[in-house]
Amino acid sequence: MLNKVDLYSYFSSSDMIFSELAVKIQGAIMKAISTEYAEKLHISGYHPYSVYVFPYGSGFVIRVSSLNNEAEEIIRRIYRLSEIRIYGADEPMIITDKKPYAPVSAENLGNEFSGKGCRIEFVTPAMIKTGGRPTARPDIAAYFYSVIQKYNEFENACINYNEFFEAWNSSDMTDYELKSSKYNVSGHLFPGMTGFCDIVFPKNEKQKNLLSRVISYAAFCGVGGKTGMGMGGINVLE
Repeated sequence: MLNKVDLYSYFSSSDMIFSELAVKIQGAIMKAISTEYAEKLHISGYHPYSVYVFPYGSGFVIRVSSLNNEAEEIIRRIYRLSEIRIYGADEPMIITDKKPYAPVSAENLGNEFSGKGCRIEFVTPAMIKTGGRPTARPDIAAYFYSVIQKYNEFENACINYNEFFEAWNSSDMTDYELKSSKYNVSGHLFPGMTGFCDIVFPKNEKQKNLLSRVISYAAFCGVGGKTGMGMGGINVLE
């Protein structure tokens, strides 16, 4: 099962933490969960969770998602917190409100789309690797390669990226606005891409179902690299 929670927060001191907030929150999450599970996450390949932070009013939304039942521990522990202490900051982030979501099965993803397409919002900088180097080139389909890898890993599936790529190329992109940005991980600046794109699903039902399922899954796992540290967060809107 997939799950997520939104924590609403404000933070008055960010000048001295030398990283994006999500990077520090990921560290706080590792301290909040059991030592045994934290050690397991450090050695695993694909992380069964994502965390990203985006502005909301005068504060922030901290969105934490889990991709399997074991990672539910992260949701449970983070939901109990009334504040998050950030390493390097004098004051903690205060949690002002919480919004839990109903768990959903990956098999039911994509059913929420009643229309012919959707908008994909890249709300935190997304990054991929090309030739082994981090890049933020606007090759949107490539950002979903990691999504498919995680889907196959945690859902015991065998989605073929080439089939996804063909389905993506069969869709229509009716509008987009993308820009480059930088993402700070402990002083190391990574290239990132933010913005949005609007797509119309292919008429082929099989391709439409494949695209909608993978895009919906991406809203939980993030796209591209370093999704556990806040990169690649997306919202999907009809």
